[in-house]
Amino acid sequence: MKKKLVLLSLLLTLLLTFSKANESKLLTIPEQTNFKRTSTYREVMDFLKKLKAKHPDRMKITFFATSTEGKKIPLVILSEEGISKPEDIRFTGKLPVLIMANIHAGEVEGKEATQILMREILEEGREDLLKNQIVLIIPIFNPDGNDKIAKGHRRDNGPEEAGVRYNGQGYDLNRDYLKLETPEVRALVNKIFLRWDPVLFVDMHTTDGSYHQEPVTYAPNMAPQGDQTLIDFMWKRMLPEIDKNLEKKYGIKSIPYGNFVDRKDPSKGWRNHAYLGRYGTCYFGLRNRLSILDENYAHADFKTRVKGALAFIKSILEYTSKNINKIAALEKEADLRAVNKVKNSDFPVSFEPVKTYDFTIESYVFRIRKMTEEEKKKYPPWLGGYLVEKTDKIKTYKLPLFASYKPREFVKLTEGYVLLPSEKQVVELLKTHGIDVQVIGKDFKDKVKVFKITDVKSSKRIFQGHHLNKLSGEEILKEVKIPKGSFYVSLSQPLSRLAAYLLEPLSEDGLAAWNFFDRVIVREWSNKYRMYPVYKVMRTPPVYMYTL
Repeated sequence: MKKKLVLLSLLLTLLLTFSKANESKLLTIPEQTNFKRTSTYREVMDFLKKLKAKHPDRMKITFFATSTEGKKIPLVILSEEGISKPEDIRFTGKLPVLIMANIHAGEVEGKEATQILMREILEEGREDLLKNQIVLIIPIFNPDGNDKIAKGHRRDNGPEEAGVRYNGQGYDLNRDYLKLETPEVRALVNKIFLRWDPVLFVDMHTTDGSYHQEPVTYAPNMAPQGDQTLIDFMWKRMLPEIDKNLEKKYGIKSIPYGNFVDRKDPSKGWRNHAYLGRYGTCYFGLRNRLSILDENYAHADFKTRVKGALAFIKSILEYTSKNINKIAALEKEADLRAVNKVKNSDFPVSFEPVKTYDFTIESYVFRIRKMTEEEKKKYPPWLGGYLVEKTDKIKTYKLPLFASYKPREFVKLTEGYVLLPSEKQVVELLKTHGIDVQVIGKDFKDKVKVFKITDVKSSKRIFQGHHLNKLSGEEILKEVKIPKGSFYVSLSQPLSRLAAYLLEPLSEDGLAAWNFFDRVIVREWSNKYRMYPVYKVMRTPPVYMYTL
């Protein structure tokens, strides 16, 4: 009897201890509400402040930007050494990895998963993730869009209410990486990408595309102008290992991000067409760094999505922890190639999709039916008047993945570019990107390549506040006078790929496309075009350093 009482007392003590531990555990809003609700900006900040108060030595919070509507955007720094600024990294011998969520503020599981990740690292035995690296987390990049929470903003399988895609200006932040017209992305590039220089950027999203079973989808940088060695490493080495670990260790299946090429015939393949530099992960690739797009599957329930997103970023951090020095070496080699091999090379400006590899997707049998007249009013015309609906019957498809792009048109680069003194606004934008710009110290004449514009077609539809341009014309060799005070952008620099992407007139996503030269290229009171105001020089002009 006495032994039974001792055992009972011990059991009660254990239960009480467990209850107190559970009460003291800091929970996210979804965990508190059985995954019925997502968090507001204030609730995220409260979570971060409480967690930091418990772990001030390993968790620091800085604010790197202020949103359009005045909310401060936090950067969380997790490290064994307790660093709070990028200048201190050199004392640690470690390198940073950046995870960002909530750029599209209605896509919420990344925001919640990153909060849980912080707690697990600091309180639940995952301190190993800080042993070889510094973890940077931006849990709520679009606070203005996040707090416009209401029903009907998303068709995801929970939560019932969510924020909106755009920021306080009405811009899609994941289309702003080249033009930098939003305070959020401008600060991200200038204060985080440039100053911290993370070896990997993970951008967390939600996809509501084609139906399948896997809760996590992913893609690396797909900008084909990027360093091909880095792209191949991601597709062939890094992502397959992360994918394998994700399923083996966490029981979560994942596939490459995309949609069926043909909704009526899934066997034709799976396609990802987001290869332009305006997208964050592609832009980061143009900087010779690795990036991963995380797209969590909207048709899975909210709890499953958060669980999948959390497991995916842990699997990524487990990989980088083991391989971060190898990654850094690959990126250094890419920087050197950009310095030495981009100038005077053939630079691609148009592309066609090609097969990346074959893979297996767990999906469904689908049925096709014509829309009713009422449905035709509801759905966009490009659906062709029919709907493809999934049945309850699961089907596995082996498909070709089309997520690589083969160049079909090139332009010839030279030593670099010259911009006239009137283009100081463009020069300031280039400097914000981190591109090295110098000032020409004296007048000189030289033969340069000038782009003679024959036509400018502007899109009828406004996109992100712009009517996107498509220029036509030809390059001609011409002797010109270049005045003192003009600007020189050398292609012997680490960001040479990004510089060419932005400045080439035929670049489909460059500054000419985004209207930065409209006031110059069209003559007032006539339909004639001026020369493109960026010259390609064959030799380095007389320059001195330029700073903003």
